[in-house]
Amino acid sequence: MDAVTLLLRAQKAGLSVERAGDKLVVRGPRRAEPVVKLLAEHKAEVLAALATTPGFARVMPFADGEPALEKPCAARRGRVQELDDAFLHFCCQCGRFAAFGYGVRLRAGRLGRWYCGKHRPS
Repeated sequence: MDAVTLLLRAQKAGLSVERAGDKLVVRGPRRAEPVVKLLAEHKAEVLAALATTPGFARVMPFADGEPALEKPCAARRGRVQELDDAFLHFCCQCGRFAAFGYGVRLRAGRLGRWYCGKHRPS
């Protein structure tokens, strides 16, 4: 089993997997213990995948069937979510990852509306 597939399986089981130096920090429900054992068996590969994929944990927690960040997804339209003290925001028209925010004032608690490059207002 490759490390990315194993990390996806861990995410579906409700586990949080993080790298802490040369150790894996795994948190989640006790019912996922078989997946934790697999993570331990493949520790070197999992550590390598986490090291070479910056922000892996931040892009993982999406519903089953959602496409990659650069693809449109109606279920993600306008979504803004905070993960590990970072925000992910999606285009309010197509659901792609969005880089252009309007009306954003984080200190005032306003997350604004976000657009991808294709749907960015002129």
